[in-house]
Amino acid sequence: MPRPNLSVLRTELLHSGISAGHVYRAITELDEHFEDLVSEGLDDGRDRLVAERMAVEALGDLAAVSEAMRQQPELKSWAWRHPRVAMVIYPLACIAALPAAPLIAGIQNASHVIRWAACLLIGGFVTALMFLLLQLTITLT
Repeated sequence: MPRPNLSVLRTELLHSGISAGHVYRAITELDEHFEDLVSEGLDDGRDRLVAERMAVEALGDLAAVSEAMRQQPELKSWAWRHPRVAMVIYPLACIAALPAAPLIAGIQNASHVIRWAACLLIGGFVTALMFLLLQLTITLT
C-alpha cells in the first residue's frame, strides 16, 4: 500500500479556505507521524510494505482529518472569513507593491545594473571631457 496522498489533502484544505500556515503544519505533522509509524513497524521486525500498510491504517481516513479542520473557523484564512475586505486590500497591496518591483529586479540583477551604471558614468565623463576640450579649444583660438 503506498504512502497516503497528502497532496490531495493539501489541495482540498486550501480550497476550503484553511490558511496556508495551518495546512503546511498539518501536512508536515501527518507526514512525520506516518514516517514514525513506519519506523516503529520496521523496528518491530516487519518488512517495509507491511509497516507502511499498518501506518496508513493507523493514520486513519484523511477525509475525516479534512472535515475536522474545515469545521474549525479559527483555522480559516482572514481573506476567507472577510472576503469583502480582502477584495479591497489585495488590489491596494498589489498597487502599493508595484513601485517595489523595479527595485527588486535591480537587486536581483545587481551586477548588470552596476556595470550599466559604470558605463553610463564613464560615458558621461568622456563626453564632459570632450566638451571641456572643445570649449578650451574655442576659447584659446
